[in-house]
Amino acid sequence: MLERSAFYREKVGPSPSDRLEDIAELSLTEKSELRATVTGDNPFGAHLCAEPSELVRIYSTSGTTGSPSYIPLTASDLENWVTGSSRSYAASGVQPGDRILSTYNAGPFVAGAALAAFERIGLVHIPVGTGNTERLLRAIDALKPEAVVLTPSYAAYLAESHDLQGSSVQRVLVAGEPGGGEPAFRAELEEGWGAKVTEAMGVGDIGPSLFGECEEQDGMHLGAHGFVHLEVIDPDTGEARELEDGAEGELVLTHLQHRAAPLIRFRTRDHVTVMTSPCPCGRPGPRIRCVGRTDDMLIVRGVNVFPSAIREVVNEFAPRVSGRILVRPDAEGVKQEPPLPVSVELARDQTATEDLADAIATRVREVLSVRARIELVPWGALQRSEYKSQLVER
Repeated sequence: MLERSAFYREKVGPSPSDRLEDIAELSLTEKSELRATVTGDNPFGAHLCAEPSELVRIYSTSGTTGSPSYIPLTASDLENWVTGSSRSYAASGVQPGDRILSTYNAGPFVAGAALAAFERIGLVHIPVGTGNTERLLRAIDALKPEAVVLTPSYAAYLAESHDLQGSSVQRVLVAGEPGGGEPAFRAELEEGWGAKVTEAMGVGDIGPSLFGECEEQDGMHLGAHGFVHLEVIDPDTGEARELEDGAEGELVLTHLQHRAAPLIRFRTRDHVTVMTSPCPCGRPGPRIRCVGRTDDMLIVRGVNVFPSAIREVVNEFAPRVSGRILVRPDAEGVKQEPPLPVSVELARDQTATEDLADAIATRVREVLSVRARIELVPWGALQRSEYKSQLVER
């Protein structure tokens, strides 16, 4: 790769170790470094390794944290992406011949490649897209899919606003944002849909649906094994951490077989928990659960806090709360002073009481070591989403 990548020739030097067990000796790759090498003549960046004639597809990231990045693929890259995504989605328990309804408007984005995995598995794919709930409900009623794939936020919105327990859907596959693996939130989705919920996860610059949860619902397996190498680091120091049961840190990924624009030790900014105990499904290797994005993390008097972790604690108070929260920081930036303001939405037909607000605040402090100021708001006061939810009001 080094002979073809100007970016990594400069970054890792002329003769780095080629042993995977020594990979932690190499420098981490930041998204900002890649963007800095983009030019008018090379919109991909200096890590591009393939000739223009080798490229068969160009995706882009969604650009939620900046300008979109362009992701070039060769034919072998695309094949590996579809293979890895197929493994991730197949882990959920869907079977050849099942009908699966998808809600992603994924055309220009990396997730578009994941949709090809459905045909690879042998599923009957029913693409509906985002933002047309009436069409989605009509398709479920008429075409009777056994599975749907959508974001956790959209799955929650549909379960809350429509009676889906008697539908044909037996499996709900959620991806696109953290949350699907939170036990209380998952239970809420499963009750609303009357179906089993599993989650999947991809990283735009590395590949779609790299990870997928099996029916044991105890963390996501690396469906892209053999194509991607997984590490976890301390997000503050960059030091690699042992992949042992319960380890936490930032997910770092390395391409192993990518041709067009391979990345080494790419910082994903996803904060994960690692599970290494054997899974009853028999799939080997560690599993992960995404806790949140380090981009969303707040530091409250030295304590790192993920909004999704606050939501998980709040969900312990169901059915008195709807499970929706909004963190409203008083100060700009990451560092905050306590108490951290958090709006918590009540469940339908529930009224605010000082005892409930105090109980939630006490529990947040017990679990997360953070003092919060809980504001209970009426049901329906916090925005619903047909795509992804914002948990922090900046």
